[in-house]
Amino acid sequence: MGEFSVSVVIATISRPTLARTLGSLRGQAWGPGDEVLVVGDGSQPVARELFEQFGLPGRFVENPGPTGTWGHHARNWVLDTRLARGAYLMALDDDDEYHPGALAAVRRALGENPGRPHIFRMTGHPLNPLLWARPVLEVGNLGTPMLVFPNDPARLGRYGMWGAGDFDFCAQTCAHFPDGPVWREEPVCMVRPWGARAR
Repeated sequence: MGEFSVSVVIATISRPTLARTLGSLRGQAWGPGDEVLVVGDGSQPVARELFEQFGLPGRFVENPGPTGTWGHHARNWVLDTRLARGAYLMALDDDDEYHPGALAAVRRALGENPGRPHIFRMTGHPLNPLLWARPVLEVGNLGTPMLVFPNDPARLGRYGMWGAGDFDFCAQTCAHFPDGPVWREEPVCMVRPWGARAR
């Protein structure tokens, strides 16, 4: 595993937007030890086949436990089973995208502040065109695709079983880092309207 290798975790229910999500990963600056973990939220044979067609580094896995709740069960299962191998964790929903050059920007930032959580900016949010709005940990000010965390099981929180469960994960995790997160100005991801995100 590289010093700044990343595991990108994508929980999916095989929505048509998954192809666009995976397409945004093509052409990213993949390095040694990087991987994409597409996690079927229950049995998702279409998503498995689609992932295999894209030829991205990584693998498809199927969450055998509880499903639903915005993919939070699936993400927690990945954390609990320690399936992710990268030095850092990132996550996408199956209707979000990374901007071109996102992984390169993340790796540059990690080199400047290694070993700390990072919160990047996200564009296209239906209530606020640019998140974060201010560098504060609060509900509505962040989303799953913005977060980059050291893959340290002892310091990782868990996703809450509600719409803003990613805030629970972020707040619990950041509490284990005395210096808190690094707030970055670079937009690395684009979120889709909530109407397309309902699960």
